[in-house]
Amino acid sequence: MVTVILRDTLTKGERSLVGDDLDELVLSMRKAFQGTMRHALTTGIEEILGRKVIAFMSDNHIESDVAVEVFLLKPADTGTQDNGAGVAA
Repeated sequence: MVTVILRDTLTKGERSLVGDDLDELVLSMRKAFQGTMRHALTTGIEEILGRKVIAFMSDNHIESDVAVEVFLLKPADTGTQDNGAGVAA
């Protein structure tokens, strides 16, 4: 798993919306943007790590101005058996 934590992510416009109690609108816009960027983000991680991303999750916390991006990677081929135990060399 790769977890990316970002701070101070709100734009000036988003901070203005939050100031007008429109937090849900900001979260909705962010979710739409993350959906649009899903392919580019997962492709970037796959290229950097040489591993397949099998799930991407993203969320934001307005009050703390923190965002998290989580990439769940396909298990590496390590010669494990069905029970997950490693094969003795």
